Amino acid sequence: MNFWTALLAVAICCSHYGFQIGSADEQDQHYVNEWAAEIPGGADVARSVASQHGYRLVRALQGLTDHYLLERSDVPHRSRRGAAHHTRKLAEDERVSFVAQQQHQVRVKREQVDIADREAVREILASGKPLNDPSSEHQWYINPQSDGASRQDTVRADLRVKECWKKGITGKGASVSILDDGIERTHPDLARNYDPEASYDFNDNDNDPNPRYDPTNENKHGTRCAGEISMVANNNNCGVGIAFDAKIGGVRMLDGRVTDRLEGEALSFNHKHVDIYSASWGPNDDGKTLEGPGLMARRGLELGIKEGRDGKGSLYAWASGNGGRIGDHCNADGYTSSIYTISVSSASQNGNSPWYSERCASTITSAYSSGSQTEGKVISADLHGKCTDSHTGTSAAAPMMAGVMALALEANSNLTWRDMQHIIAHCSRMEPLALESGWYKNGVGYCVNLKFGFGLIDAFCMTELANPATWQHVGEQRICTVEPVESSGFPKEVTPGNYVEVEFTTNGCEGQDNEVNFLEHIQVIMDMDHEKRGKVYAEVQSPMGTITPLFLERKFDSSNRGFKAWPMMSVHNWGEKPEGTWKFRVADRSTTGNEKGSLKSAKLVLYGTKERPAHQSSIVDCGNINKFVEVYSEGDEESKILLRHVILDLQETVDPEVVENKVGQLKDLLNSKVPIKDPQIQHSLVNLVNELEAKKARKFQFQALAENLKDNQMMVNLFSHVYSDLSSYLG
Repeated sequence: MNFWTALLAVAICCSHYGFQIGSADEQDQHYVNEWAAEIPGGADVARSVASQHGYRLVRALQGLTDHYLLERSDVPHRSRRGAAHHTRKLAEDERVSFVAQQQHQVRVKREQVDIADREAVREILASGKPLNDPSSEHQWYINPQSDGASRQDTVRADLRVKECWKKGITGKGASVSILDDGIERTHPDLARNYDPEASYDFNDNDNDPNPRYDPTNENKHGTRCAGEISMVANNNNCGVGIAFDAKIGGVRMLDGRVTDRLEGEALSFNHKHVDIYSASWGPNDDGKTLEGPGLMARRGLELGIKEGRDGKGSLYAWASGNGGRIGDHCNADGYTSSIYTISVSSASQNGNSPWYSERCASTITSAYSSGSQTEGKVISADLHGKCTDSHTGTSAAAPMMAGVMALALEANSNLTWRDMQHIIAHCSRMEPLALESGWYKNGVGYCVNLKFGFGLIDAFCMTELANPATWQHVGEQRICTVEPVESSGFPKEVTPGNYVEVEFTTNGCEGQDNEVNFLEHIQVIMDMDHEKRGKVYAEVQSPMGTITPLFLERKFDSSNRGFKAWPMMSVHNWGEKPEGTWKFRVADRSTTGNEKGSLKSAKLVLYGTKERPAHQSSIVDCGNINKFVEVYSEGDEESKILLRHVILDLQETVDPEVVENKVGQLKDLLNSKVPIKDPQIQHSLVNLVNELEAKKARKFQFQALAENLKDNQMMVNLFSHVYSDLSSYLG
């Protein structure tokens, strides 16, 4: 069995290598008359196989050894039905290791809908004088002194890029490729940095990635993403790229029929030359699609991680998605939630989560982009040699991350793909986004947020931490897979207003070759049937007490297809120890409808290291905030939300005066115009108020309260966690 065949078997059976199994059951997808096939032995063998079975060998696939594109003239170019009989006959040939008929896949760009002398530039930057690029002073995310950088709080919008420039770090030596609709390689702000070796046109199969022009400028997206990274500095044109000395290329792939084969080639294109790939696209952000990369795309990513950058791993910056307005959730997107991609969300100029931004636990960091009408947008190159001040969405955030990674690679070109993720997690800042809700801390003190990951990227911190004189590479990646305890009793029925819980007990595979003691990513791989998938909520609680939502309700998702071995990924346990009991909960938190669900299986996958990464000895605890995130479903009653906030305030204090104040609020709540109607909850809260007033409360009171709330998962999680945190005051 060769490597790729083994990988296919593992991916289908286990799905734990960080790749999500592709699923596009909601989209109007069609089969095309193309097949991707793995045929070892060279082109002559592949040509013989193709001819014998009635196919035409079109060409070898770029970057994927022994993989070929085949075509049949007797099959329609577009059909709702696959030609399974042709595929089956080809697969039965012992010379063929793998074959799949290709499908047209819907991919959307994630934009919001609504020649200089180098030494002279460095001298200008070192002196603090302004560059002559006319729009550079309005790049508020780079230039904190610009007229657009003021904030409603005391924090200024700043990625700390200029501090890198002043040290001479400008992206030299890094090559970035934009996977998109092409880039305008002759643009006056890009031409000097254009890298033909990082460029290809997979839509027309030639070496020119220039976009197709039309009256609507539809294909401006890739050029705008490229400009953010590599616009030339001090050339009297537009603005300045974050890594203005980095080389920039483009892979044209979105302006035509997109297939799994095409994605696989693009994701591994010239992976021994390209350092960073930037992708601002993905499955439809429509609030109902559940889809991940297909087999060829997974192989492309795997190849980049294993062989890219001389084995250090290609870096993939990925836009987290723009479906926030309609309640989409980025853990329903298997591209941005892969362990191999760096999922980037947006933050607005005022430090808020924009209306389009999606929430999920797989997002690792955030960059600035557009927000409300009064907040700034992103300045970049545009088609026809022009400049725009209106680049938007998470489409603009991902290239910023790519540019910052180019700066980090100049500081230390030996960083591995996992080194980079550790540096991002360690350096992302909560403070510029602290006014936004949803922050909580994990078991080792990292601040995390479903909206922002670990916070806002900090370019200067990343380049300083990456200093090769002090940086120590993180240890080998270990993978520990944990089965549920024997008493789990699958299948578990899920009905409206109820939840089920699965426990995993682990020692982190102690004593084995895959021993994990310090976590990076975690996944729960869930197989579940449900008559209305959008009603499903899932969360995981770690042994260190961190409660993280893994999947949120989606009101537009009416699919009855459920989840088929779907991996839900989180970075919110980063740095924690895995040993102990993990609790995975799945709920239908609605109070309406009679849709039924059944949790058929669940598996926990732990990724991390045996040894503690050296830099984690200096984690700065983010303060006395919750160990779980506030997430409300649409059916939450106002009284329960108020109650939750009161209890949260109690959790955060041991001050008797504060406790007295909160007891008063509890009394008001019990007698308010929106009272708690559940008699069990009322009874428990009356007892709680009495005990708090008498200062005789004990931890068991909260346990009893949690038991009385057993039919309300959200409240159970709250009280079962709070009671221990109050013990220092309650005695």
